[in-house]
Amino acid sequence: MLRTWKTVLLTGVFTLTLTGTSYVSPDLFPTSNVSAASASVNAPGQLKKAETSQLDEIIKRGYIRVGMTGDYKPFSYLNPETNEYEGFDVDAAKELAKDLGVEVRFVQTTWSDMMNDLLADKFDIAAGGVTRNTARQKTAYVSQGYITFGKAPLVRAEDKDKYLTIEDINKPSVRVGVNPGGTNEVFVRQYLPNANVTVVDNNLDIPHLVADGTYDVMITDTVEAMTYAKADPRLYAALTDKPFTKSEKGYMIPRGDFVYASYLEMWMDEMKLQGKFDELYKKWME
Repeated sequence: MLRTWKTVLLTGVFTLTLTGTSYVSPDLFPTSNVSAASASVNAPGQLKKAETSQLDEIIKRGYIRVGMTGDYKPFSYLNPETNEYEGFDVDAAKELAKDLGVEVRFVQTTWSDMMNDLLADKFDIAAGGVTRNTARQKTAYVSQGYITFGKAPLVRAEDKDKYLTIEDINKPSVRVGVNPGGTNEVFVRQYLPNANVTVVDNNLDIPHLVADGTYDVMITDTVEAMTYAKADPRLYAALTDKPFTKSEKGYMIPRGDFVYASYLEMWMDEMKLQGKFDELYKKWME
């Protein structure tokens, strides 16, 4: 009898304790069955309809459109003899298309029109020696860098010790040739206001015009300067070890597309990890 009384008392205390702590045992109080699937469907994040990424559109259409100027060796060059693009970023674009399982189609643009053409959906990605900077990042999405470079003077070999500083070049007597609309012109306008500057529409013409004496200096990237100096013994790429600036090259896509941007960044990581960017550097720049 005593044992039965103690059992009843303990059961009552245990029940009151659980109720007071807001714990409700399913064994003590029956509840309605709540579906976990129903809760997940009604979660706030599930109520939003995901927008289609440009990545999905590229894969669906079966090709990626790559915007290039075709005038910027060794990154992109539209060979007039073959009417085909060639260069570091041409090969990189083909690798990107291969990884996506699509074809690549190159779309010609200019440095002045590149941003507007990208925003007008004339191509999916801009490549071919695009410099990473905050000005471009305000309007588009610029990827991580894949090669470091700086602005430096391309001069005649006989003048290799003549134009070594900004002060040496920033004079009315110094004739500077520059292509329009890109970071080369931005640099020249900012740092060489006193030089005799001429804007040359075709960037490919400027090295030859320096070599034949029409201009004294071409301000360009160290990589391009070395490429032209290697091809023409009349030219010299100055300050390639200590350029005036330091920047990186990247790729540019429309901003606001997280899926597309994430894929691009991972693809670039893989290109670096697998040594493919190094292979392209050796092919086009050494």
